Amino acid sequence: MSEAVRRYLPVKVVSVDSEAKSEQNDVDRHNKPRLRRSLITSAFIEKYSDLVQVINAPVASNCDLVGIYSSVHDVGMIQFLIYAWSKWEAMGPDWDTDNCQPGWKGNGTPPLVPCHAAFRRDCYERVSSNVMGAFGFYCTDQVTPIVESLVAELKEDASIICEAANLALLKDSVVYATTTHPGHHSNYDNFGGYCYLNNVALCARLMQQRLHDTTGNKRVAVIDIDYHCGNGTASIFYQDPDVFFTSIHCDPEIEYPFNAGYEDQIGEGDGEGTTLHIPLAPGATWNDYKPALEKAMNAIIEFDVGGLVVSMGLDTYEGDSVPVRKGGFKLKGNDYVELGKTIGSYMKDKFIPTVFVQEGGYKMDDVGEAAADVLG
Repeated sequence: MSEAVRRYLPVKVVSVDSEAKSEQNDVDRHNKPRLRRSLITSAFIEKYSDLVQVINAPVASNCDLVGIYSSVHDVGMIQFLIYAWSKWEAMGPDWDTDNCQPGWKGNGTPPLVPCHAAFRRDCYERVSSNVMGAFGFYCTDQVTPIVESLVAELKEDASIICEAANLALLKDSVVYATTTHPGHHSNYDNFGGYCYLNNVALCARLMQQRLHDTTGNKRVAVIDIDYHCGNGTASIFYQDPDVFFTSIHCDPEIEYPFNAGYEDQIGEGDGEGTTLHIPLAPGATWNDYKPALEKAMNAIIEFDVGGLVVSMGLDTYEGDSVPVRKGGFKLKGNDYVELGKTIGSYMKDKFIPTVFVQEGGYKMDDVGEAAADVLG
């Protein structure tokens, strides 16, 4: 363990004893969220043993996704995610296979992906009662599937985030939230990029509320270290003067989400100046990445926050399968140890309650060790 992080051990890894841990819905050739969660949790246990405390978040059968996420998301979008599968399943058994996950060969109801739904473009449009039309209204792409286990997993993720925020504010450890689904591409009223509900935004909002109640300081920071810009998180807090958001990502002229993550997008209204995008060129190595990370962390410390949330994307790893052609970063191996040391070094004088929340990462042979190395 690095000295900068060691002082805050044990690391608390918040997960769930999931009933939806089957990989049968990991049908996308890139995205394996259930496998990723399992690999990361196992890596922490195997590498650090008694220095890591794994905590299973309680998941209530009546977990209220609308009540939990309505501070960061449109209620209509949350309700769509809750009811989409049952509406899709009710359209069977003669499903329009063009609206299924490409290449689907499983049994039963195939995943739903909108292939013929018009995406929302005009302010006068309203959500259709047809599940495929509603999918086009709320979703921004054609690769983010609705699957049977989704609602159960979203409830698990909500429970993990609520537990992680509470544990972080005890100030006796760093917390790692191993959610199944990433969330940083989901903004207030749409989702996509394998993201459904924005877990980091929820975590920041919960910490913000509880810090305000206990210390009077409701300033929170989010640092997104995923390869892709956290455009959804940036959007949610774009006008919020009390949440500082910074993202280190591939140049949006090269990489998804393409239309967000430019340096001149700095927030607006009361939130002007509280967004810091740091785009890097494809092929970035640790030598390129470290100065960007130091710039982001210096800005966070200057903002004088009471809590920190890290969007923990691991698709910065060299050879990750998701970057577009000519894209990709080249972090690897010990770079992730150095990444953790760099973040931890800014807490030597003042510990900031911190939650790492899992986002992307698609190089399954390395994703577990990389995650563990950041806190090691």
